[in-house]
Amino acid sequence: MKNKTLVIGLGNTLLRDDGVGIYVAREVTRRVGNLDNVDVVEASIGGIGLIDLMQGYDTVYIVDALKRADSVPGKTLRCGIEALGDPTYVGGPHFLDLRTAVELGKQCGFKMPPRIEIFAVEIVDNMDFSESLTPEVEKAVPSLVADIVAEIQKDTS
Repeated sequence: MKNKTLVIGLGNTLLRDDGVGIYVAREVTRRVGNLDNVDVVEASIGGIGLIDLMQGYDTVYIVDALKRADSVPGKTLRCGIEALGDPTYVGGPHFLDLRTAVELGKQCGFKMPPRIEIFAVEIVDNMDFSESLTPEVEKAVPSLVADIVAEIQKDTS
């Protein structure tokens, strides 16, 4: 049986660069077609809301925007969930970080994915209303899509 894979594009396409995860997910959908064991979804949720999306998959790729004080706009980063540090509870189900949400899902008996990879793009602007990405972030999309498609092809071969 082939690996069951999910790509989650996170963000909000009305808040400029915050939509990069959604735009990457849309392009991944165009590139991978209708593979039986690969699903691609767009989401504007985080934390505990991701449990329902991720359960039952073997591999999950999460694509999101990242804004830090020292961000290099358009720079892409990749890490496994273990790089996020130890799970921590920060006050209510709507404020769970990703790793804590996954641990909670496991404790509740859900089949959580053994492999979760995060693809992030450092962004310029996630506060202004616009449905277009800044040029620096837009330039990062094709290589990020290619990286994710390559991973999916490895998963399905």
